[in-house]
Amino acid sequence: MHLVMHRVVLVFAVISAAVRADATDPVDPPPPCAGCTLDVAAASSDPVPLVVVLHGDNDNGRERAKKWRPAVLRRGWALLSLNCPESRGCPDGSWYRWQHDPGWVRDQVREVTERVRIDTSRIYIVGWSGGATFIGKHLQHWPRMFAAAVIHGGGVPPRSSECPERPFPAYFLVGDKNPSHGAAKRLRAYFEACAQEVRWDLLPGANHPKEDAALTPEKASEILEWLATRRHPEAWS
Repeated sequence: MHLVMHRVVLVFAVISAAVRADATDPVDPPPPCAGCTLDVAAASSDPVPLVVVLHGDNDNGRERAKKWRPAVLRRGWALLSLNCPESRGCPDGSWYRWQHDPGWVRDQVREVTERVRIDTSRIYIVGWSGGATFIGKHLQHWPRMFAAAVIHGGGVPPRSSECPERPFPAYFLVGDKNPSHGAAKRLRAYFEACAQEVRWDLLPGANHPKEDAALTPEKASEILEWLATRRHPEAWS
């Protein structure tokens, strides 16, 4: 009798675990780099989109992941939040002051695609504050890897006016009371001069803290909805 009851309890536990394993239950594979985070929604038979996040100067990869994780996992996607690597010379975790080949970002993404079933036509890069500025500084590199970008509370135009080789849409979430708002406007002008698609989500009267506060779970979901239909025209490599 005791053995039968034990088996019943075990079967019930297995069934209960299966029921709980919906699209919001992360798989939690190990991240590819120190201080980084990697979250993947429950296993899917199909490859999933990947959102790659670069933090600002006043936070880090783990903290910035918290802003995006609920919305990303709710959609059944994957989230890679990168920590600017001090071991590679990143000064005080500052993306915008890091004078380094952005190929490091590519390497981390490649490692994830080798371990997780990622839809490589739907990999997106998101930058907050200094992370957004890092994206702008190296703009010509990203269209080789990513289907679209999100510029949140930062951004500068690239040093070269050369246009991207591929379509590269950009979503801006910016406030006009950020002291560096002019740089974000110049980055927008660069995209428009290159005939790239731009979504300009302006926060009137918002300073830098209010730009950050504007990224609610609802706003993150809205941005992901916009990203979802943007695809890389070629296979990622």
